[in-house]
Amino acid sequence: MELTVLGGGIAGISAAYHARKMGVKATVYEARERWGGLLDHFMVGDFRFDYAVHFAFADDPELLRILKQTEHFVHSPEAYNYERGRWLKHPVQNNLYPLPAGEKVAAIKSFIERPEQKEVSNYCDWLIQQYGQVIAERFPMTYTRKYWTVPAEQLSTDWIGCRLYRPSLDEVLFGAMTDETPNTYYIKEMLYPRKGGFRTFLEPLAGDLDIRTGKEAVRINPEKKFVEFAGGERAYYDHLASSLPLPELIPMIDGSPPPVKNAAAMLWATSVGLVSLGFNRPAVTPYLWFYVYDEGMLPSRVYSPSLKSPDNAPGNCSSIQLEIYFSRKAPLQKSEAEIIEHALSLVERWGFAARDEVVAADFRVLPYGNVVFDLGMLERRRVVTGYLKSIGILPIGRFGEWDYLWSNQCFASGKKVEVLLAGT
Repeated sequence: MELTVLGGGIAGISAAYHARKMGVKATVYEARERWGGLLDHFMVGDFRFDYAVHFAFADDPELLRILKQTEHFVHSPEAYNYERGRWLKHPVQNNLYPLPAGEKVAAIKSFIERPEQKEVSNYCDWLIQQYGQVIAERFPMTYTRKYWTVPAEQLSTDWIGCRLYRPSLDEVLFGAMTDETPNTYYIKEMLYPRKGGFRTFLEPLAGDLDIRTGKEAVRINPEKKFVEFAGGERAYYDHLASSLPLPELIPMIDGSPPPVKNAAAMLWATSVGLVSLGFNRPAVTPYLWFYVYDEGMLPSRVYSPSLKSPDNAPGNCSSIQLEIYFSRKAPLQKSEAEIIEHALSLVERWGFAARDEVVAADFRVLPYGNVVFDLGMLERRRVVTGYLKSIGILPIGRFGEWDYLWSNQCFASGKKVEVLLAGT
């Protein structure tokens, strides 16, 4: 018996790792020339940048044990927000202190008058119910258009979980009167490797697994049980797990029904444009990461790789990375040169650094960023994943399961192969 895994990110590595623990042979096929997926990194000169911001946290003892095999820093999740020239602690709804008095009064009155019993039919309704009209419209609805690339009215609430903090009136009032507020982030500490970037955390998992890179799957025949790769090579399988994005996976399966193809084609995700900047001086920003609400500013989120670990930058240097989200609903309409110029102007506007202190600049795109939970998505996903189950393919990972999974949840997703393999 053998497990074949498509995709060498954390979910695929986890699947093969857990198969091996059960004594089952497992082979991972990855299209890129390096395994790691979104948890890999790239170099710009001597500066290391992850593929967007990544930190590790886990309540699974097994994963925590694996993470702690790597020497690491422990960071406190102290995020900030930039809006209209002000820096506010995160989450904004608990930290209105920097706002002018009149704006705070309007926000608090709206919070008190929020329609707690209103029926919730979309994310917009939920935001107004939780925070009131003023806070909802000024902050999360604005951020939604930047991060999710559609208005809140077009999203469901199925993805929220613990991601958005729901304060009491006392917390809102307290945070409007002082900046000495407690940290209410949904995790208490975050881990990051001392050396080598986030991918280093996966090395104990990958170990001596059979991971074959440069293998782009182009066709799957579920009857004869083979995967065909670009160039014509085939791999026959007993069991197949896939972390490939569902809109790409379904068209390559022989005989997939039109309703399933249609459902898969209607699933969509955001893409991420990454602007990575290196500076010839240390600590250009005091913020480990922050969110940007102004719609005239392209980035939604910014973080500092060199604050995560000094190993990510040369000596006496520092770095930041800006994340710009776009999609087929809201295409990116600026050139690479225009985007980098925009980023440099923001660095100056935020008071981080002068242009002549920038010694490395890079722009690249991640085709898949976040799964979008637009209205009706869950039913379309159910059609697709139900079909995969019927033909013996186990979907795993953020884009295989088509869910808003963190890295620890992707690890758990790969572990689902234990149930698959135990039944044979």
